[in-house]
Amino acid sequence: MQNRKRTLFYLVDGAHSEILPELINQGQLPHIKRIIDEGTYRKATTCFPSTTGPAYLPFLTGHFPGTMGITGIRWFDKQEFKRTRWNKNAMRSYCGPEAAWFNTDMLADKPTLFELLGESYNLYNMITRSVPDEYDLGKKGKGLLYTRAHFWKRHHPVDHLGHQRIMEMLQSGKDFDFLFAVFPSVDWDSHYHHVRDPRTIEAYKIADNSLGEVRALLEAKGWWDDTLFIMTSDHGLTPTTKHLDLGEWMTNNGLKSVYYPTIWKRNPKSAVMISGNSFGSIHLLNHEGDHVLRENEILTAMGEPLLNKLVKEPAVDFVIYRGDNDNTFVVHCAEGKATIEADGNTFAYRPETADPLQQGKVIEVTGKQAVLEATFDSEYPDSIFQIYQLMQSRRAGDIVVSACVGYDLRDFWEYPEHLGSHGSLHRLHLHVPLIYNQKGWDERPARTADLFNTILKWKGIEPLPSEGKALN
Repeated sequence: MQNRKRTLFYLVDGAHSEILPELINQGQLPHIKRIIDEGTYRKATTCFPSTTGPAYLPFLTGHFPGTMGITGIRWFDKQEFKRTRWNKNAMRSYCGPEAAWFNTDMLADKPTLFELLGESYNLYNMITRSVPDEYDLGKKGKGLLYTRAHFWKRHHPVDHLGHQRIMEMLQSGKDFDFLFAVFPSVDWDSHYHHVRDPRTIEAYKIADNSLGEVRALLEAKGWWDDTLFIMTSDHGLTPTTKHLDLGEWMTNNGLKSVYYPTIWKRNPKSAVMISGNSFGSIHLLNHEGDHVLRENEILTAMGEPLLNKLVKEPAVDFVIYRGDNDNTFVVHCAEGKATIEADGNTFAYRPETADPLQQGKVIEVTGKQAVLEATFDSEYPDSIFQIYQLMQSRRAGDIVVSACVGYDLRDFWEYPEHLGSHGSLHRLHLHVPLIYNQKGWDERPARTADLFNTILKWKGIEPLPSEGKALN
């Protein structure tokens, strides 16, 4: 009889691609180091926006936020809003009760690993489509637990309880095909304290200790040798010292904006949705029709002087919008513009009057893998493809804003104050650690979307069409 193939997936939310290896080298994470010694440590790229929720989609579905139509932790749909603003599909914030709609907002024809892998358990992940309540280990008491963690800044009890529920499930005699566990405290402590605060470092240790205890139990059961263990993150994170409230900026510059939580203003001229606090999407409403705007239409609706004022804000690294031709995109910073073109399977990046993505040259390559390899070690890894995938969805907005490191795009309504942010295209947000207990897999530059078919292949399931490629 063939042994059962299992996958144990630890998502350490916000784990930093530079801090995690530092802690490993210092001997502070012995159980993770043991995995690396036996298997592999590498970096991968996550998606744009690099933010919790949307960035779970690549490894659970094999598809990116633009494809799935979930373009941020908050999003806006101009078409639905202009049809009737009372439409529940006009906007969304998954930072509250509307998180319950994440599962139905996803494309129904894109299955998740939970639906493909048999007996699948979930811990603290908002993507729970087809997961029975008894297999959703973190569901009971989650709302109150998360609320206390947020307002009291006591995050570690969440991770401790999550680990306890994993152990209780395994000790009860139950088996599994797929166990997907989120440890959120690294992200929370990085947001509210600092990426290197002792409380943040302790959160890494909680995940490490959990791995040690769970592995020991699986070894005692004789299951470990047939278990694929993966640890990764959905995004990096950088310290934040200054805030620009993008919604208020639009309002103060004559384009009254709706944004969470003030979504019921009369006669708005724009909508602003912030994710991770370093990503913003601007939807212009002061025009005829309900379509997304291209460059010349944006210059008419917003005005070239106001657009130039926005890109010169110290908080703004660059903005992105659609060019006048199909599948062309403009990357616009204070110094000037570059263009991206996607023609079939060919991707090109051409600095025009500036080089906002700091590639230092024209890039023209064929294939999704080639464009990743061309940019992987740059300041903006995979940025060309990530801009392309995001802008396939109308929910991405008319203008996308990527913040400078040290700044974010949300101020007054962010309580407690964020001292760390993510969501941008910068490498410190896009690069994530990727660890697994296997050797000899493909060493090409990887995306988190590659994990979807990697896990299916490990289980012996035929890979499905996706935006990633199996590593094994």
